[in-house]
Amino acid sequence: MKSKFKKLFVATVIVLMSAIQFMAAQELEENSEDASYGLVYFIRGKGHAGSATAFSAIIDDERVCNLNNRRYSAHQVEPGVHQFKAQFGGKKGKEKAEVAEIEIEAGKTYYIQMSMQMSFWVNDLSAVEITRNTALRLVKDDEIKLDQDCN
Repeated sequence: MKSKFKKLFVATVIVLMSAIQFMAAQELEENSEDASYGLVYFIRGKGHAGSATAFSAIIDDERVCNLNNRRYSAHQVEPGVHQFKAQFGGKKGKEKAEVAEIEIEAGKTYYIQMSMQMSFWVNDLSAVEITRNTALRLVKDDEIKLDQDCN
């Protein structure tokens, strides 16, 4: 009897864990292979530094979204080489902001993590390309949600 209960318990745990991973994967949908654009996610995790202000997501020196803690946004981007930045405020990209330059391909999905590096004199924001697995883990672990009011 105990053996059957253990097997049932283990099977239930495996099914539940698979369902949780499936649900997390659904949050960051991949781009359709036949899409004429690339899909780019900006992801901002949790953190105490800078949590009181939104980070501006910048594509090619134009602000596309302001993201608060535990939020992400999705953007359709034309194929070609583009520059991605994260910064405090502003509608235009700042020259000193760290740049992630990525060649966007139609039908592909890209993930950019926005994070803050603290130093003695100044705090810098960065936009770094990450893998899908890292993005999914970040969304799950930090309970990150889509920003419906990306402004």
